[in-house]
Amino acid sequence: MSNKILSQEEIDALLTSVSTGDEEAPSASGKRRKIALYDFKHPNLISKEQMRLLDNIHEGLARNFGVFLSAQLRTMVDIRLLAVDQIMYSEFVMSISPPGAIYVGHFDNPFSQFVLEMNPQLVIFIVERLFGGKGSVIPTTRPISIIEQKIMNRVVERIAVEIAKNWGPVKHIECAITRFESNPEFVQIIPASEPVVVVSLEVKIHGNMTLMNICYPYMWISNIISRPEVQEKMIFGNQEATEEELVLLKANMDQAPIILKARLGSSVLSVGDFVNLKLGDVVQLDTQVDEQIEVDVNNHHMYNATVGKHGKYYAFQINTVIEREVMENE
Repeated sequence: MSNKILSQEEIDALLTSVSTGDEEAPSASGKRRKIALYDFKHPNLISKEQMRLLDNIHEGLARNFGVFLSAQLRTMVDIRLLAVDQIMYSEFVMSISPPGAIYVGHFDNPFSQFVLEMNPQLVIFIVERLFGGKGSVIPTTRPISIIEQKIMNRVVERIAVEIAKNWGPVKHIECAITRFESNPEFVQIIPASEPVVVVSLEVKIHGNMTLMNICYPYMWISNIISRPEVQEKMIFGNQEATEEELVLLKANMDQAPIILKARLGSSVLSVGDFVNLKLGDVVQLDTQVDEQIEVDVNNHHMYNATVGKHGKYYAFQINTVIEREVMENE
């Protein structure tokens, strides 16, 4: 047993590491290793690929809705995706302080409800601009009046349209806003202990920044992104061409060159005859003068034609088109 006495500096270092908890756990090999914290009460249910898909969907939503709002308010509106978080529904409800501007909507196929939460100051600013005012951010929060709710219907309905549109490449859905609430306690779309995915959008107008949140039930998102066709898109990308891509592809195909060959005939020669060929010799082909010749497109027999002359050039007239089934058999 060692009788080594620790110095005061070593004692102080040990006490400091114990009190702060900064000491890393040594591994079996003697090397220090980092320990990652894991919350078993709030496990991560969304993978990186699924999170990337949600980012792409809502970046398009933010861009399109920003353009719409800029045109409606006649001023520059910058909306960008701030974060996509997974939390409990009770945490989302507790983060909203009354009076709020809360819109409850629903999806079809599969059916589910969702929550759109906006800052009341943003709602009042939008209503004032729509009525032709300058638009000022009020320092205090007040309830949204019935008239202001009616005016905002057109704006929130456009958000519902953009949600359905940007989810369209993943799954065709119908989206609609059903009601308005100012008290978050009255908005119970799922049990409080259920996980949700909250998409936070930052809205910047005249240098003032505020947030707009979209709350999806995790079970609805899981039903959508766990489908085999959606998983295939996340892995291999979108394999189905859009209408614009098809038009562009057809335009490029129309300009692509092809090789067209008319075969007058063929002949079989011995090696001796081939070696003795000289200028002026005539080689007889296996095609008669009044017989049709084969026309190849990229080395595939496509037409039968008759040889002729057009001006100073040789030409051929197409008589028959080889059917697709015959071409495949060949």
